[in-house]
Amino acid sequence: MKIAIIGANGQVGAELCLMLAAKGSLELVPICRNRSGSAFLRWQGIACRHGRAADPKDAPRLLADCDIIVNSSLASGSPAQIRRIEDQIAQNIFACSKRSAIIIHFSTQSVYGDPRPGHWIRWRNPYGRAKLATERRVRTAQRRYGKAAYILRLGHVCGPMQQITHDIRTDIRAKRVIFPGQNHSSNTVYTFAIVAAITQIIRGGVKPDTYDLMNSPPWGWREVYEYEAQAVDTPLSAAVVASGPRSAPVAVLAPMLRVAAALISAEPVRNAVAKIFAYVPDRTNTRALAWWYKRRARSEISALNAAPAPPQHLAWLPNGVHFFPADQPTMELMPSGTPDATVRKDLKSWPPDLPDAAAGPT
Repeated sequence: MKIAIIGANGQVGAELCLMLAAKGSLELVPICRNRSGSAFLRWQGIACRHGRAADPKDAPRLLADCDIIVNSSLASGSPAQIRRIEDQIAQNIFACSKRSAIIIHFSTQSVYGDPRPGHWIRWRNPYGRAKLATERRVRTAQRRYGKAAYILRLGHVCGPMQQITHDIRTDIRAKRVIFPGQNHSSNTVYTFAIVAAITQIIRGGVKPDTYDLMNSPPWGWREVYEYEAQAVDTPLSAAVVASGPRSAPVAVLAPMLRVAAALISAEPVRNAVAKIFAYVPDRTNTRALAWWYKRRARSEISALNAAPAPPQHLAWLPNGVHFFPADQPTMELMPSGTPDATVRKDLKSWPPDLPDAAAGPT
């Protein structure tokens, strides 16, 4: 069976390609927009296809012969641009793939809204709204084309090649880990669990649906740090800072203050204020500038003297309403010994590119 990974040059896509290639049970078809983006995978001996899955002219030659299509792409640009690109990719995946194809679409926990505690309403940011709109497009295309589709909402993706894992290990080695008093759910998913979920779907053990894909059972942040401390063979040394929930007035005022600050810092507002100050006396201008410098200096000095605090995401709210029915605990999937042995050295580097798919959807 052929499995296509759209967005194979991304952090998540590249690591999944290395892991799937090492398993050897599937014929891997990594898809990157250009040969520059695929350089790392080709250096690791993994042949790729090149083109834009969002382009209706490119999509058939990229996807038509694949049995499983994993969409791990991450569009860039404004929220409107992201939505248009992701909608086109979703449309092309269904229109240009085999009639029997299985589609696995990666979404995000951001669809649940602001993860910070103390808010009465969990507003979605533009990224979360765009990803939720793409989920709806996937479901619409699924009904239209009658193909099996799985939406996996990923949280913090951890793994040897992921930035969050690198940051955690750096803090562990530098002994600057700070935990909040409560061990909050991490909403993390390791790449090993993602590969296991893909394998379970291919075996037919899960019905098409939308799932929250996280470690099974969910890990707290301290379990994540303990695992990573073992991975880098460094004792975990952490400070614990007591933290309590914010009062109701603060929870209500905080979003209002953020909106006000955003409006004040917006470029049109700054330009309007600058125009006003162009017509006021020099004395007023001088006093206003002095006030601004003093305010900025106070802020910078206060930051230097601030007490150590844990990163905000260590206290984010847990997410998930419909969890992926993993048939194996995540900890059992994790490698022992040297978990970073993901980069492959056993194959000849720089293979020729994979040929295009010759036939249309069958």
